[in-house]
Amino acid sequence: MDKLLLKEDRIHGDVSFPLGSYYMEIPPGSDVLDCHWHEEMEFLLLTSGRAQFRIETEYYEVCEGECIFVNSGELHAGFRTDDSPCSFKALVFSPSILYSSAFDLARVNYVDPVMKNSLIVKRHITASPGWQSELLGRLQKSFRYLDNKPPAYELLVKSELFGIFALLSANGIPAANAAERGQDHFRLEKLKSALKYIQDNYSRKISTIDIAASVDMSEGHFCRVFKHYMKKTPVEYLNYYRITRAARLLEETGMKVLEVAMEVGFDNLSYFIGLFKRHMGMTPSKYRSSRTS
Repeated sequence: MDKLLLKEDRIHGDVSFPLGSYYMEIPPGSDVLDCHWHEEMEFLLLTSGRAQFRIETEYYEVCEGECIFVNSGELHAGFRTDDSPCSFKALVFSPSILYSSAFDLARVNYVDPVMKNSLIVKRHITASPGWQSELLGRLQKSFRYLDNKPPAYELLVKSELFGIFALLSANGIPAANAAERGQDHFRLEKLKSALKYIQDNYSRKISTIDIAASVDMSEGHFCRVFKHYMKKTPVEYLNYYRITRAARLLEETGMKVLEVAMEVGFDNLSYFIGLFKRHMGMTPSKYRSSRTS
């Protein structure tokens, strides 16, 4: 399973239609969704099983047929609640898909307040009768349009997104003080900066002291904050990120395994191979063969 990275560097759609849809099956024993963030908004629709999703500091127990809404720039992750498999569809889109080129009251009154969190909207959408079930229906239609691509499917998808935002906005609550998001927001911004530091420097020798210093935190306090939000230690995440980058190099280049290991920051080949096997379930050579055969 290809995993999403922090900060996610995937391009969703293109400039003319900045939207992408994805389907993921999560086998037993695998993570549902590693913690990450991106500038785009996202709807995650659980198509089978159960899962727990976290958006920033809030947790949501989601059942089959329900969805969650993730705002622009928010850290989010998914965790399994039992050993059964689950699957979900993701609709990831830039808010700009809802903008017009001129001054736009629809954007000012409805899209921007959601994006800026000055309007608090429901994040966990269930099949409750009324507006929530209507929203789920619109989301499912969006996925069908994107899968089948009928004539003018782009207009059909945008129409459903406008309808979805109308429902979210009509049922939102104005924030008492959108500018003040408290200590959790401060820590999450620090965490995002730390993740960016790891992404920019994973190929060289870095330590938890280096990462903590990059966000002006003591090593001990930083490690506690990181583990609380990421469910991994900084070293575990650094190694995970290096392995995902190594997997991409094995798929997309002809570099030797040793060259790949060194490129992503490992100076011990045996350690790299062992860690790769632990994360990916096979050696680097077998992984390359399985992806190129």
